[in-house]
Amino acid sequence: MNFLAHCALAADASETWNVDAHYRRGLLAGAIIADFCKGRVNTQWPRPLQGGIRLHRRIDAVSNQHAAIRNSCQLYPKELRRYAPIFVDILADYHLSHRWQDYYAEPIHSFALQCYSAVASYRNYLPEHGHKFAAYMQDSDLLSRYHDWTTIESAIRSSLRRLRRIDLADAALSSSQVIVTQSADDFALYYEEFQGRLVAWRHLLNAA
Repeated sequence: MNFLAHCALAADASETWNVDAHYRRGLLAGAIIADFCKGRVNTQWPRPLQGGIRLHRRIDAVSNQHAAIRNSCQLYPKELRRYAPIFVDILADYHLSHRWQDYYAEPIHSFALQCYSAVASYRNYLPEHGHKFAAYMQDSDLLSRYHDWTTIESAIRSSLRRLRRIDLADAALSSSQVIVTQSADDFALYYEEFQGRLVAWRHLLNAA
């Protein structure tokens, strides 16, 4: 899952778990901040933020084993398959953005503003590079733009640049353009299953 999907599932969790607005903000913030903190969750941090980080990590752990996600990964040629889970995560935001109204009544732009505000309220828990990304995310309204293929291209290139495999960019982009259509049904399967699993994950709010 990429940023938009993680945030949307965090919002779903806030409703499923029937938490207040304070916890909802923490869950939304944790959906993004989780990508910038490694190791054990700091138990001195605010409990809503801890819950958001744990939820993000649980989704990642489950997604790595999900049959539908593995199926989408197998659509990539062998030379790209090592990095295919990253590409499929990014494509998830493309699919969700295009199907947003199938899942949510709230306009995506309004939801994105809530996410930026939530991250800003917990900005002191971000490392320096996280501050830079949070500013970029808000200034560019990134969460509202995953329907645009150029945003997907940029995300794939950025991921490969961080991995020092930018040499694979052209192949990854051309393959993803084909696979995005083929992976649409897989997305519907795993996204809706993750929504259904949220009921069983409420304990993540109180995990030590």
